[in-house]
Amino acid sequence: MKLINGQKISNKILTGLKGKTKKLKIKPLLAVILIGKNPASHLYVKIKEKRAKEINIGFKKYLLPEKTKQSKIIGLISELNNNPKITAILVQLPLPRHLDTDKIILTIDPKKDADGIHPKNLNQLKRGQTPLILPATTGAIIEALKSVNLKNKSVAIIGKSKIAGLPTYYYLKKRARQTSIYDSQTKNLPKKCRQADILIVAIGRPNFITANYVKKNAVIIDVGINKVNGKTVGDVDFDNVKKKAAWVTPVPGGIGPITVAMLLKNVVCIKTKQH
Repeated sequence: MKLINGQKISNKILTGLKGKTKKLKIKPLLAVILIGKNPASHLYVKIKEKRAKEINIGFKKYLLPEKTKQSKIIGLISELNNNPKITAILVQLPLPRHLDTDKIILTIDPKKDADGIHPKNLNQLKRGQTPLILPATTGAIIEALKSVNLKNKSVAIIGKSKIAGLPTYYYLKKRARQTSIYDSQTKNLPKKCRQADILIVAIGRPNFITANYVKKNAVIIDVGINKVNGKTVGDVDFDNVKKKAAWVTPVPGGIGPITVAMLLKNVVCIKTKQH
């Protein structure tokens, strides 16, 4: 079994982006809205900020208290939509429970949607088109699979979220030989997964996937990031599958770093499109 080195892939993308941002007269500016005190969210925003600054992307944070009213957040997004200095907008997920995530994402101008998860972008993918801004997680999965010839491969995706599973399904449907999407409740899930050459897992359940789900010499893309006893683990039981799989993305150090790079790639794409 070999590891797909997400850090290496991420660094390559970021180096390319740095070359592009150097040529821009006005550097891109990413506005990030962070609500509440979720430690994981604060950590992810910190990583995004560090990477953005390394490649000449401005980073403006809006930290809002946990109990912020939805109307206030929508008002802030509308202001950012209309502010010509702001290149792109990101709302850090997950949001506190009292907020309607779909409604808040819908407020973002699709042309400024750094994460690429606005319904307009998703609908384009659904129709088989490639939007200007690819959802960052889907973009990361595609980058991780770049060296794999998809045409003759079957793909199984576990997880139907609008951030990872669904957009990836729409994207791969036309590009792989066969693409199926399931969730953790799907009947005979292990058997169905064992038929796939490529297994993409994004359900947010630690160590859910064992060798029983894996076809011999499959490629496994683990999108999950979970905390177990203070340790970061994926949705795939890494030690359990490593004897069976050919390639695996580790957690941490797999899809995570690539997703950050793809998010920043979206910001640069938006900036170049605006000019």
